[in-house]
Amino acid sequence: MTKNAPPRSLDEAALSDFLAQHTFGALATLKRDGRPHLSTVIYDWDPETREIRISTTEDRLKVKQVRNNPDVSLYVSSDDHWKFAVAEGKAELSEVTRTPGDAAGRRILAAQRQKPDDEAGFLETIAAERRLFLTIGVGKLYGTVLDIA
Repeated sequence: MTKNAPPRSLDEAALSDFLAQHTFGALATLKRDGRPHLSTVIYDWDPETREIRISTTEDRLKVKQVRNNPDVSLYVSSDDHWKFAVAEGKAELSEVTRTPGDAAGRRILAAQRQKPDDEAGFLETIAAERRLFLTIGVGKLYGTVLDIA
């Protein structure tokens, strides 16, 4: 690292590209006492709609906390931790899939980047897990990089 080099802020385009290049992050939701709760998540970033989508299950603490307070943040770091991005926004929860092939399950299936070989089995599994999407409408992006020599 360059001696005493300050962090350099990333612009919107660089932040969006960075989010698109990664799939793992730490989701911060708020507990009733105001303290953050952090969960490691796999996410999908859509730069056109400025939305982050996370598949989860109805019984997760993050779902309960989003129902109480939709303000969330997603922190994403580079592998070497010299660069990071934070996406802040309001989260919305989709319907829960409860019956194989229901409308909620079909929406989850349609959103898969890689279609499953066994579509019926996939729909059974996600209904048994009571899956849903947590979607963050991103209102603010920020982050920095430490330039290394």
